Amino acid sequence: ILLFTKYLALVTITEAQVRESIRRWYASRWFAPDRLKKAALTDRVGGIYLPYWTFDARVHARWQAEAGHYYYETRTVRRNGRTETVQERRVRWVPAAGEIATAFDDELVAATQGLHTALLRAIEPFPTTDLRPYDRGYVSGWVVEQYQLDLVGAAERSRAEMDAKVRAACARDIPGDTYRNLEVAATYTDQTFKHTLLPVWLLHYDYGRRSFQVVVNGVTGAIAGEQPYSWIKILFAVLAVLLVALVVLVLSNQ
Repeated sequence: ILLFTKYLALVTITEAQVRESIRRWYASRWFAPDRLKKAALTDRVGGIYLPYWTFDARVHARWQAEAGHYYYETRTVRRNGRTETVQERRVRWVPAAGEIATAFDDELVAATQGLHTALLRAIEPFPTTDLRPYDRGYVSGWVVEQYQLDLVGAAERSRAEMDAKVRAACARDIPGDTYRNLEVAATYTDQTFKHTLLPVWLLHYDYGRRSFQVVVNGVTGAIAGEQPYSWIKILFAVLAVLLVALVVLVLSNQ
């Protein structure tokens, strides 16, 4: 591990743009209660710089597996007193092996525990090609969260994600139609990391007794959020689908 320096991404999405995005997001929530727009006030929008670890690595992986090739056999069967010809699929298994080389650049691992992981995943990725060295002037007026996941934990999570991607890449190289017993031996080199701060616009709102979050990527404007649901709307939607299905069934029988 060679590098430990704090970087940050500059904000490009303004608060006015965020409010407009949230307004459109509310309007698109078909199954949300009608009172949501009034209850979820956007005057609680705030900016926060979230801590992320980023990891780089080069990977060389050798793999071996059994490649399955489909073929079909024709046979005759009797059904309901009738003789029919059917095609049955079979698999011919043959050994296969190969190797791949790939690289990972700025694989992100969030080091926050305050925001819901699924929401952050929904607004990633953050562009990391124009990161700046940390300077207090860039974060003026923003909350800056300290990282809550240490380097060891982040590295383990990043390696698990890289391993999964390497395995998937090896699987794509296996010839044939299917495979089994895939084994991968990966070697990682040129591993580096850095601690970065990435901007997120955050809205907390309450509806009833529950709290919800809406997050907006401060660089790309990608938005994701949580919402309450109106079971009355859902019920009417289900009834409408059932009614249409019933009409189609009646017409087809006629």
